[in-house]
Amino acid sequence: MTKALLFVCFVLLVIPSFAQNPQHDNNCSPSGVWYSEPYVLTIISTGEKEFSIRYEPVYDVTTYGYKAWTSWPGQLVRIRANRYRGQAISMFTTTSDTLELDGVRGWMEFTSCNSIKITYDFFGGYFDLNKIPFVDPPDVNYLPSGGLIETYRRMPTKCPACNLSAAPRKLGQRH
Repeated sequence: MTKALLFVCFVLLVIPSFAQNPQHDNNCSPSGVWYSEPYVLTIISTGEKEFSIRYEPVYDVTTYGYKAWTSWPGQLVRIRANRYRGQAISMFTTTSDTLELDGVRGWMEFTSCNSIKITYDFFGGYFDLNKIPFVDPPDVNYLPSGGLIETYRRMPTKCPACNLSAAPRKLGQRH
């Protein structure tokens, strides 16, 4: 009877582990290269719970009334397993040659070890560069009503497609 009871307890404890997603555990690392339309996001570990981040946008800046802008460098801090808070800034040159500093803050969560979701709760623009982003109120709030959510996929580190044969490249063909 005791052996049967122990077996039942063992089965009840082990079976739920089979239902867990093996790619989504508390050991997912955000370090790596991530992509989402229209950004490439690089995350590099700088400490036990701290990371450096850089968003690289792919936009036609003139569409938004700017002559040029920088990437979005920032910091990411682990709050708890699979949950992080990140902040990033970017500098813009407007068509009237004025500078603008924008800041975003978001909450990142893993949906699997190879995909993340970032929910932004702050997106502000500063025209007065004497103001401190995230400390002083922004001059303009760019956050849409209802917030802003982005999803990213991790760039794979393995390349099964690299072994596939491809059509031969012709001289002058763009890659």
